[in-house]
Amino acid sequence: MTSVAGNRTGAGVVAGLLSALLPGLGQIYAGRRRRGWILLAITVAVIAGSLWVLLADRMTTLSWTVRPSALRWLLVADGIFLLFRAAAAIDAFLCVPRPRRLPAGRRAGVAVSLLAGAIIGILSVPHAVGAYYDLVQLDLITTVFAAPPSTTTTTAPPVATTTTNPSQTGDTGTTAPTTTSTTTTTRPPRFWDGTERLNILLLGGDAGVGRTGVRTDTIIALSIDPATGDTAMFSVPRNMAEVPLPDYLDIWSCDCFPPIINELWDYGTRHPDAFPGGNEPGAEALKLGISELLGIEMHYYALVNLDGFVALVDAIGGIDINVPERVYDAAYPHENGTTEVIDIAPGHYHMDGHLALAYARSRHASSDYNRMGRQRCVIQAAVEQATPADILRSFPTIAAAIKDSLTTDIPLDRLPDLVDLLPRINADEIVSIPLYPPEYTGPRTSDGYNTPDLDKIREVVAVATQLSPAEAIAQLGIEPITDACDSVDETVFTGS
Repeated sequence: MTSVAGNRTGAGVVAGLLSALLPGLGQIYAGRRRRGWILLAITVAVIAGSLWVLLADRMTTLSWTVRPSALRWLLVADGIFLLFRAAAAIDAFLCVPRPRRLPAGRRAGVAVSLLAGAIIGILSVPHAVGAYYDLVQLDLITTVFAAPPSTTTTTAPPVATTTTNPSQTGDTGTTAPTTTSTTTTTRPPRFWDGTERLNILLLGGDAGVGRTGVRTDTIIALSIDPATGDTAMFSVPRNMAEVPLPDYLDIWSCDCFPPIINELWDYGTRHPDAFPGGNEPGAEALKLGISELLGIEMHYYALVNLDGFVALVDAIGGIDINVPERVYDAAYPHENGTTEVIDIAPGHYHMDGHLALAYARSRHASSDYNRMGRQRCVIQAAVEQATPADILRSFPTIAAAIKDSLTTDIPLDRLPDLVDLLPRINADEIVSIPLYPPEYTGPRTSDGYNTPDLDKIREVVAVATQLSPAEAIAQLGIEPITDACDSVDETVFTGS
């Protein structure tokens, strides 16, 4: 590139602007070609290397975003690159011969000030945005996710399990549930070791305006095989009564929770001494109950409240939902504490957060079990339709919604393990089993609530967690979750 530094006034500012944009260009413009090409080569190498890491191994990059140490190092790298660009811009300015660095006159001074402002903007804005996103993510993961469990040991509670041969057809030959006698054995607090199946309890709570306590109206147990990514999902009805509890708790003579299951969290919160072992007694109580019910240990939980769900759906721009049959509720409880009429006709909708919550939550003119199916479809839609662009564009809003609405005991230092599992999970092959009556329930209570058929439930859980998804779906005679949520027509409505 031929030098024009001697032919233009203000060439120094132009050179600085070029190197602020891409270090090395200003030096080449000013006639210092060797220096310019070295700086340009360093710049291109840094940019190319960063793009290669981002595009070639996205899961590693994603894993870094949930590691506090990596986020802090990223802040340091951002600052170093900013200093490098600033130094390159100043050097490019100084490379221009002194008499020609600046123009003369008042108008020229204004022009120089504008160009200097442009240089500062080019240098600062992208680094400030990057640092802001980095700090938002660092604050999110260190605020929401739990510290690593302590190394102190506690008495290991027994967990009911079943012995089943899932490969045979017809009568699966379930034996009576057995309890492992480990009351004298100690172990660290409940903590997934990365080799067994990872079991997470996904909960939707109705805490909000005008409500006291937490009632978990959405209860879904997610079980993932870390080696294959095979995933099973079990929806537990909110109104299932007499869910079993470990007999060592010795609270009720039935070794169960007599009321309906969605009241167990609140009971645990009000009686923390009855459920030791966790930072959140309500969550500990519910994990113990679901563990006994399914015969698999719940390692962690994640609870999202209603307001947070609305904010999350709105942040990703809404979701597309198929409505196969009308949902009508003359007195739907709005999240602000009032009531309203909800009338959603069959069709395909693009729903905002409020309408998606109403669709998933309303149970008037339908059953709890119908609602469970709608909830599964809403969760699936939100997971599948949240594009990386949506997440990046609305990330600060999403992060704020998560901070305000999500409670979990997933340890911060296990987040990279969870990220590693993501590419192995095929959403189209998830085994989804709603534990509806009458197939999975026994006798009713005196006040009309269904009680669980423990043998049947544990038998089905064993099949779903020991066979591949295709084999489990075939043996259990259920339809894949994607088939259950297919759109009914091409008509798209919008709603709020």
